[in-house]
Amino acid sequence: MKEVYKDVYHVGDVGCSVYLVNSQSEDGLILIDCGMSLDLLKRISILGLNTMDIKHCIITHFHIDHIGACSDLKKYNKKVKFYAHELDAYAIEEEGHDNETVAGWYGIYYKPVKLEKRLKGDFELLKFGIYDFQCFHTPGHTPGSISILLETEDKKKKILFGQDLHGPIIPGVSDFQDYQNSLKKLLDLKADILCEGHFGIFQPASEVQRYIKQYIKN
Repeated sequence: MKEVYKDVYHVGDVGCSVYLVNSQSEDGLILIDCGMSLDLLKRISILGLNTMDIKHCIITHFHIDHIGACSDLKKYNKKVKFYAHELDAYAIEEEGHDNETVAGWYGIYYKPVKLEKRLKGDFELLKFGIYDFQCFHTPGHTPGSISILLETEDKKKKILFGQDLHGPIIPGVSDFQDYQNSLKKLLDLKADILCEGHFGIFQPASEVQRYIKQYIKN
């Protein structure tokens, strides 16, 4: 558990790294992905935040280590609304897509959740409280993968939630060329801080660039 910047927290690794943003408004707390366990709720409580204030969860892609606990979270707090790109939506909202979600790798049965909104196209903006969540379609790892850029309240930093920028490329699910194009798109965002899905937090901007560039092969 770590404060990344004011209002932005890494609240644990529960299958994947889960991040939280405090909107400072009636929009409450926003999760970036949900992981595979509600253990993250204990960590949020330790921060002095009310877990019943979790109002939104932006899903970066449909793999089970990022969505496995969504249904449990919804059962715990019925106010939570979920968002994901339309190209990954079917595997989030329906049963029977274990090959795509790789639930079988973990021996887990995925319980679907309904999305509040399916993000469309190359870019959509979600506004919660004082923060704009810039959602960029970054396909490759999955068809509907997204990455989220957030400017801090003081306008001094741009934080990139780039879950699973490392890949991997999974046969039948991933597209290598799309993945390469997406990495180049993310370089152009010139983020100051990168919150990655499994390998931690990278800063300053030069380290963010170095991390992304190591996966660009063409």
